[in-house]
Amino acid sequence: MAEVSGHGIDRGMRDGQLARRVAIIGAGPAGLAALKSAREEGLEAVAFEAKDRPGGLWTEPGLVWNSLRTNLSRYSCVFSDHPHDRTTPLFPEGRRVAAYLAGYAARFGLDEAIRPGHRVMAVIPRTPGFRLMVEADGRIETHDTDAVIVASGVFAEALMPQGLTIGGAVMHAAAYRDPAVFAGKRVAVLGSAFSGADIAAEIAGVAERTVMLMRRPAWYVPRAVPVLPEAGFMPADAGDDRIRLRLPMDLVINSRARAQRLAALDGATAGRERWSWLDGIAGDQRRLHPLLDVPEDDLAAPMVISDALPAAVRSGRLELARAVDFDPARLTLQEGGRESRFDVLICATGYRPSLAMLAPGILEAIGYDPHDRLQPVLLGHCVFPEGVPDLAFVGMYRGPYFGVMELQARWAAAVLAGKLPRPDPLDLEHAVAAERAIRDVRPRPQFPHADYPAMCDALAEKLGVMPDLLHDGTGLGRFLWHGPVLPAQYRLSGRHARPDIALGTLAEVAVLFGQDAFGQGGLGQEGFSQQQED
Repeated sequence: MAEVSGHGIDRGMRDGQLARRVAIIGAGPAGLAALKSAREEGLEAVAFEAKDRPGGLWTEPGLVWNSLRTNLSRYSCVFSDHPHDRTTPLFPEGRRVAAYLAGYAARFGLDEAIRPGHRVMAVIPRTPGFRLMVEADGRIETHDTDAVIVASGVFAEALMPQGLTIGGAVMHAAAYRDPAVFAGKRVAVLGSAFSGADIAAEIAGVAERTVMLMRRPAWYVPRAVPVLPEAGFMPADAGDDRIRLRLPMDLVINSRARAQRLAALDGATAGRERWSWLDGIAGDQRRLHPLLDVPEDDLAAPMVISDALPAAVRSGRLELARAVDFDPARLTLQEGGRESRFDVLICATGYRPSLAMLAPGILEAIGYDPHDRLQPVLLGHCVFPEGVPDLAFVGMYRGPYFGVMELQARWAAAVLAGKLPRPDPLDLEHAVAAERAIRDVRPRPQFPHADYPAMCDALAEKLGVMPDLLHDGTGLGRFLWHGPVLPAQYRLSGRHARPDIALGTLAEVAVLFGQDAFGQGGLGQEGFSQQQED
């Protein structure tokens, strides 16, 4: 039996009073943002990390293969007050993101409050606060705390198809690192989303045969897409001869102007517009392969960002097949009356959160469904549960952006520190009901919160850091409306503002759009300074 020892998270003094204590579960991007925000608000905070170092899925043993690059630009995979080094590629490699997170922790002095090699085994509500049972070095420690932030991530457990287990010729994409080990082999990749597409395309360059097994067609689009400045930097069809710019997908689709225009459309009209645009961006996928044909009535077909997959299919190196024609138990594929065998099956079949450490009453309060990949938990604004005071969640929704995680962390920390009011019970009830409606919607969307600008701005309003959109038609106001929603915008004003850093980042992004793209005087530092003085 493991030895049990008792601890309390050390209390400090803040303004002559004992500081409230908060335990943070996880030290990946969400946990680091929560830890930094908690300390910013005067909380005594400790982050428990099961692995031997912080960084989450970005550090070994993580989920990042050697050649991985982010699908989002470095202006989205970033926290608001810690820009990437300007030498960082527009789409950073995984190792760069790991280094960025390490630099973030070092700059804000977070390492001293991180407990690596400490796995939280149980979170038990008390009156008041919580008791945590934590495994470290073969013993069980108890830690008492006033509040808890769960930031253990939605990529905690690899999901395998029913009846399959990892071992022998079967592996999960989580273990994939390099294609060289598959040279000369016959490889099947089950799953055709982000990881599956890029892994299959990479392996196809060295394997004897590579087949990606698909359950449904999807749109495969590049990281950088064409835009039309004349239309307020709206996305354009790839064949439009007016195109002058290609910009990162995340900088193009995540503008307030575009989000407002789409929100004004009924669902069917918005879906048809999305279909037409993606058809223009992806090109005629029907000609590339029959299984890539997205029917015109499939308005919810997922979008997958992959530069490599179309080229791999076009070259003939990568084959596509229906998943239903593959027998995973025997590693065989039925092809027109004949059977083909494979040496390896890689399951790129997704992940789910690991929340077994939460007490049954908490799991019930958050409506936890481990089998629901779209919406496993039901939280008000994806942060606060009903009926469990002093508990918050950060980054616990499918498709978390750095910007959303940070805003969630800042709001949670301010509330737990008593600097901002707790969510109104009625508002929380309505917010949880909205999350339940997302769980119940059919057909199911690719992501529960696809409207990134709206999600960010809703959190910013609660935190009191919503930027002034100005609507003056020039300069900064025009950029905030027509340009991309960026984490830096939420440091322009309000709590813990850093306008110096924010304006520098926005000016840098404006260069990608063209210095005078958003009004007279452009968006250089000089133009920004004038806006600020006015």
